[in-house]
Amino acid sequence: MAGGPRLSAFRLDLAYEGTRFRGWARQPGQRTVQDALEQALATILREPVRLRVAGRTDAGVHALAQVASFATTRDDVRPQRLRLGLNALLPPDVAVSAVTPAAEGFDSRAARSRTYRYRLWVSPVRPVHERAYVWDVRGPVDVALLREAAKALVGERDFAALTPSARLYRSCVREVRHAAWSPGDGGTEWSFEITAGSFLHNMVRVAVGSMVDVAQGRLSAARFESALAGGERRVMGQTAPARGLALVAVEY
Repeated sequence: MAGGPRLSAFRLDLAYEGTRFRGWARQPGQRTVQDALEQALATILREPVRLRVAGRTDAGVHALAQVASFATTRDDVRPQRLRLGLNALLPPDVAVSAVTPAAEGFDSRAARSRTYRYRLWVSPVRPVHERAYVWDVRGPVDVALLREAAKALVGERDFAALTPSARLYRSCVREVRHAAWSPGDGGTEWSFEITAGSFLHNMVRVAVGSMVDVAQGRLSAARFESALAGGERRVMGQTAPARGLALVAVEY
């Protein structure tokens, strides 16, 4: 019996500013990164395309190193020409940096790890040029407490306390391989980087908001660790704004 058409797989490396997007995933009547890319691909390839992606970022979250994948029945795709064509059609807040042929069966969702970075603005002077990419925290921040709280996140454990959507998961167990704060240039900001195999909905933003609450005295370090161990989202702190978060690395 004859099989279906042979499919060619491709990997897209891209970046986007999430400010005006309702996130990655396609949603009816909403502006999303997936929809913008799929429309551009369909125009060039003249066939419907469905993308898979390494990280399904939420509304307002940015990506410096996102990875998507797709398959096409076209056998005449020239990667460099496709990259140029996509960038000509895409809006200015999305850019494809590379298009490469992928091995058969390659799935961008099957990444070994993802790394997110959250930028915290700690200067008494509000950001102007950086305002769309940082959380401008008002009041003093004890960075020693920030750094100490981050240590509690490293390891394999149930992270139900860091998501409002725990009931939607079969398991909230994740392995965080790295979580640490580091100072930025000029003393105006601190950046938090976290690496894991996968993340729960809002996991990084709840973690950052809760650590800031610890660093500003609204939540004790002991309470933070107790709530983390007990899986109690209601005891955790605030959810940090989306604008400070970016996907910065994906490893396979």
